Amino acid sequence: MRNYEVLTALSGEMGLDIFKENPVDLVICDLAMPGMNGWEVGKRIRAICEGRGIKKTEFMLLTGWGGQKAEMEKMAESGVDVIIEKPLNIENMLKAVREVMKLGLKE
Repeated sequence: MRNYEVLTALSGEMGLDIFKENPVDLVICDLAMPGMNGWEVGKRIRAICEGRGIKKTEFMLLTGWGGQKAEMEKMAESGVDVIIEKPLNIENMLKAVREVMKLGLKE
């Protein structure tokens, strides 16, 4: 179940460029980044999908800042489907990936 192709970016802008040029099923993004935070990346991903007339790509936000899971309104407006708190456990992360992808397939 670990047969994922992973595309990486060093910034939100770079991630958006990759997203625009490649088919992507899931975006995993850190919250705190220089230049553009994860909330903004989520908004832009959603806008790109809307502009293309396609279903929004599943979006997971990683954070070491506590309390972000309670930001339900912010999640909705940013297109964030799941928030994963750090430190990460790889098995829990893979479980969350499988769960969010199953949810996305049902729509």
